[in-house]
Amino acid sequence: MEVASDALDFDFCFVDSQVAKLAEPDAIYGRELQEPLVPGSCVVIRGTIRPQCKRFAINLIHVKTPYKSDIVFHFNPRLALRYIVRNSRIGNSWGDEEITSIEKFHLDRKKAFDLQIVATQTEFLVAVDGRHVCAYVYRVPLERVNRIEVEAIDVEGIEIFKQIKTYPSVEGAIDVAGIDQKHVDLYPESSIENIPFIVTDLETPADQKLVVPITAELPKGFQEGWQLEIIGRVKILPSSFYINLQQGKTLWPHPLIPLHLNPRFYTSYGNHLFVRNAWMNGEWGHEECTPGFQFTPGQKFHLAIRMNPDTFGVWVDGILAGEFQFRTPTHTIDTVYIHGDVQIRSICLKDHIDDKYFSKGRERINVKL
Repeated sequence: MEVASDALDFDFCFVDSQVAKLAEPDAIYGRELQEPLVPGSCVVIRGTIRPQCKRFAINLIHVKTPYKSDIVFHFNPRLALRYIVRNSRIGNSWGDEEITSIEKFHLDRKKAFDLQIVATQTEFLVAVDGRHVCAYVYRVPLERVNRIEVEAIDVEGIEIFKQIKTYPSVEGAIDVAGIDQKHVDLYPESSIENIPFIVTDLETPADQKLVVPITAELPKGFQEGWQLEIIGRVKILPSSFYINLQQGKTLWPHPLIPLHLNPRFYTSYGNHLFVRNAWMNGEWGHEECTPGFQFTPGQKFHLAIRMNPDTFGVWVDGILAGEFQFRTPTHTIDTVYIHGDVQIRSICLKDHIDDKYFSKGRERINVKL
């Protein structure tokens, strides 16, 4: 599920020109695919980063001849800079690099890791140790991938799963040994933060640690006249964060999202944006933005979402930040998903509208965290 532009849109490119020669066999860990990748395929790579490693690469390749290949997907963590480059090489030419990610860089030297690459209908989704880190829209048709190569790390194994049903796994390590083809009913399993949502005035206990990304169930949904409150703090150097009210707990298949709230900091437009949107019918709708921005880097906030008869009312620190007209039925909402540059202190669902933090004079309030 791409948010904050972590995956660019691309049309397929068909290029038949010369392609660079493959690396020497002793410099890579490589395996041919016995069957082509299809939507639902999952490549799992387990390895350890070498002590002196500055960067490594995982490549999904289209081998045309022994000396000609395209790199369909180039996944290239840069450890010194602590970001991950994604790209494709078609012919002898590299495309535009993609480096944005809403997830913190978690790869370190001398540490083992499990990496999952899931193929969907339109893009690759990548998770490190069960945490989604980025998406990459196909620039070359998926079915052309026929080889996997891994460079500059110690590889313990590669495993390929066919026709998985959900992504990602937040359970972490997966035992792998060599390349195998399996059919499984549910892989990886999706676990959630078991936050006790109850329709009273009780909040999440103070000593309960909420680790972003947070996936939390709403057992009784989100009904008219109810109020969802989220207390948190924006990180010091934020790019963006988002809060979804959605149906389902997975990133893929893409959930129905009646409400997507996405504060964006330091955008290309030169200012901050508070974007509201919905995902339905397989795509994002038209983004809505209103003047003003209620979030400050490093500062706490108290956000409330009110379920009105035909709109979501969004309040931040006692100020109405905007309303969002329903675009899709809201009775399907069963999950809150929070991700990005934010720390969450508590989440509370109430069966009534509470004005405790929302003065009619719209005065800004202080929230203790």
